[in-house]
Amino acid sequence: MSDNEAEAADADDATESDSEPDDAEGLQHGDFVKLEYTLRTTDDDEVIDTTDEEVAEEAGFADDDNRDFTPRTIIIGDGHVFDAVDDSLVGSEVGDGDAVVIPPEDGFGEHNPEDVRTVSADKIPEDDRYPGATVQIDREQGHVETIIGGRARVNFNHPLAGEELEYDYEIVAVVDDREEQAEGILGMYLQ
Repeated sequence: MSDNEAEAADADDATESDSEPDDAEGLQHGDFVKLEYTLRTTDDDEVIDTTDEEVAEEAGFADDDNRDFTPRTIIIGDGHVFDAVDDSLVGSEVGDGDAVVIPPEDGFGEHNPEDVRTVSADKIPEDDRYPGATVQIDREQGHVETIIGGRARVNFNHPLAGEELEYDYEIVAVVDDREEQAEGILGMYLQ
């Protein structure tokens, strides 16, 4: 084979490989999508968050005037949803959906008994000295479990630590418009 023939064969090979699609099928990391979803605990089916107003009404938190029930804009792979949900989204198309189970270690972590501590009640503002109050102590956020005398038992675990969760979603749109992308991400952070 002459040098010219070899160069022509190499050029043909390059053209063939260039014409083959190297894009993966479906949605990929970095794509902006709108999701309708409901996040709930698997143990007792408690709704944690949702874009479905009917589900919110049944759960008892639809009366919040500040709550927005429109689909949420997220960027796949950018940490806006649990990793398992991101993985489920990759390769999907508009209209696809899934119910992804999130084990505690991939959600809000395991419940750590060492993060439940007894502190002086003086560290808690008087208005927050009741069980269930969310408090800030030494730059840590926790929830008051009990107050007896001058001592308070405060749980510094995330309220959903140790819970298995289910993230049920449907992809309702791909967001290509830059302005709509920015509005959607800003809206997500403001919610």
